[in-house]
Amino acid sequence: MLKYIRLTFLMIMISLASPVFGQFSIGAFAGLNSSKLKGDAPDKAKYKTLMGANVGLVLDLNLNKTLVLSLQPSYSQEGTKLSYTLPGYEEPIDSASVRLNYFSLPLLLKVQSTNQRFYALAGIETGFLMDSFVKSHDEKEDLNVDIAQVNVAIQFGAGYRIPIKQSLLFIELRYTQGLVNLTDDLGDNTYIPRVKTTGLKIFVGYEIPLTRSKN
Repeated sequence: MLKYIRLTFLMIMISLASPVFGQFSIGAFAGLNSSKLKGDAPDKAKYKTLMGANVGLVLDLNLNKTLVLSLQPSYSQEGTKLSYTLPGYEEPIDSASVRLNYFSLPLLLKVQSTNQRFYALAGIETGFLMDSFVKSHDEKEDLNVDIAQVNVAIQFGAGYRIPIKQSLLFIELRYTQGLVNLTDDLGDNTYIPRVKTTGLKIFVGYEIPLTRSKN
């Protein structure tokens, strides 16, 4: 895990130290996470998607006409629902939800089309756990397992920009997949045994170029 963190911060330092090589844009975004956990599940349970908020800032550095390096510090609500198979019920019952809230630092590389409207993206997200809890029957309680304080995930997706005078509105869809286990507990009395994060993110955002391109 440490090598992923070092790589992320190295790329952040490069992006912040290189303003002379391209045009900067700043902005903000808001959207939704459709997340769940993947891996070992408690006995007679399975994981289902849980919706959460995702808000943050955007700092884009245009490396050239095609490539953009994007740093996006954000607050991300992730987690999962737990659906249990209970005696007397034909369908599994949603009995609990696990919430994991992160301060995230996605560092992404965007590849733009020739008109710079459509783009594909991929990169690494490093998430620092802010808090975690399980909610069951409208009551919150602590998770009975140690959770990794740092999560590393890969992200890839696509986006589309809509020019509005000197600014840009963008819509973006991403898939994210955790690379490390959040826990290594294989006990039967925990809500989340050995698991990784996964999910979809959809955003709407607004960007303002700080300098105009000479081209």
